Amino acid sequence: MTSSVGASDEDLALLREIFFAESEEGLQAMEDALVALEARPEDKELVQTIFRAAHTLKGGAVSLGLGALSEFAHNTEDILDRLRSGSTSPTPGVVGLLLECVDAMREMLSAELAARR
Repeated sequence: MTSSVGASDEDLALLREIFFAESEEGLQAMEDALVALEARPEDKELVQTIFRAAHTLKGGAVSLGLGALSEFAHNTEDILDRLRSGSTSPTPGVVGLLLECVDAMREMLSAELAARR
């Protein structure tokens, strides 16, 4: 018979596995949308897509206690909020910075995944 603590550990492990898989999908969606944004800087829906992916990643990271990742995703959201409001334009420099953010979050996810194995 499995104890409730064991079941909780298994549930948490499953949630983490799902989080890591979905996060990689979200980061890929962010990257794809950022590349498209370089060609179509007026496309507000691309900015929304990027923001939603960052927001989802942040929420999952918070839920799993991944503080550094959630804080980084939150800071990325702040940049995206400025794009959504129009106070910042999607210049090549801003898009480049956001692509670097995607790379950094990928590295953070890889480090977390490696630490848990």
